[in-house]
Amino acid sequence: MDGARYLEDGRLTIFKRSGVYYARLRISASAKYISRSLKTSNEQTAIDLGRRLLFQLEQRVEQGLPPKSKSLAEVIDDYIAYRERDHRHGRTSAGMLRQIRRVSKFWQEYAGQLPIEDVDDKVMREFVPWRRDYYAAFKILPKNAKRHPTDRTIQFDMMVGKAVVRWAHEQGLRGKQAAITATFTPKKKRVRPAFELSEFRLLWRVLGQRIKAARDKRIRASRELLRYYVLIIAYSGLRPGEANDLKVRDVHPFIDEKGRRNYRFVVRGKTGERDVILRSIAAKRLDKLLTKRRAENPEGRLLAMPNGSRIVTLIDSLDAALREAGFERNSFGEKYSVYSLRHFYAVNALRNGVGVFEVARNMGTSVQIIQEYYGKQATASVFATRLGD
Repeated sequence: MDGARYLEDGRLTIFKRSGVYYARLRISASAKYISRSLKTSNEQTAIDLGRRLLFQLEQRVEQGLPPKSKSLAEVIDDYIAYRERDHRHGRTSAGMLRQIRRVSKFWQEYAGQLPIEDVDDKVMREFVPWRRDYYAAFKILPKNAKRHPTDRTIQFDMMVGKAVVRWAHEQGLRGKQAAITATFTPKKKRVRPAFELSEFRLLWRVLGQRIKAARDKRIRASRELLRYYVLIIAYSGLRPGEANDLKVRDVHPFIDEKGRRNYRFVVRGKTGERDVILRSIAAKRLDKLLTKRRAENPEGRLLAMPNGSRIVTLIDSLDAALREAGFERNSFGEKYSVYSLRHFYAVNALRNGVGVFEVARNMGTSVQIIQEYYGKQATASVFATRLGD
């Protein structure tokens, strides 16, 4: 390099190329050279800028940061690519990937320009009021958007933001920056109602009657799908999204210690991969569906629309069946939903004496959530009996 100036014990080299000065820096003997344009044709200005740049890079190294910072928006793009790879390998569900993409747009708009190391507890906490007011100025809301997001929505959005920052830390992008500790707890915990056993039995009978009364093959197939959907969620505790993504190859038969035939589902949900055990009383009913699906498409979904596509939601079909059964809400006026089937599983498992830890593991949630949301619905005699064993 003709006319190069070697400064700071060789850690900084200033040289000129095509009339513009550049800096070549080396932070340590083992590190690679870093070259940057100084965007000036004045030598003294270039020397001053080079020394300032060297100081900044040395400060970043002391803080454990990489030489070049990434913005939150760039990190989000990298994180989504990482989760997409996980999805291809079966470790992130399609539903969770869609939610991550959806929520990431809020974070990119809110603080995408910030360097990832500058995202701290203050930034995280201020996301909450920003998110609450996001749609306030919209005259026409986008499809499925809510002008006033629920606390649970904001809690999930915060969870995604924290997951991105935590992943960035694992990649060494935040150096010695403190971990994020800011949290958001919903003021009002929403517990969707669970079907009473008598209600579920009535619903099950009505589902069968609706199949027999179907006017054509298409309607019959849709109603048969709903009945199997109700069966699998109510007797396994799967999340609806997990049931929607369950493949035929994810269903494995086994014999339990009591000699009963049963099925194990390999589920890839929001908490990663886990095994879910179906209640044995539902195993025989599942046989017919499994045989049919294996004959039609052994690589396809266990629960699929009549044309083979993925289920988006069956709430309209469930609502129609509930109307025919004569109840759409519980005694407190709370409307039943597809999630009520999952809650029916949790409450009945506890009432039948299944341990809280086993219920939590099968449902892919925490013991705390099971105790907080469902424990109060199990009878005192059940817990008293278990504590007395």
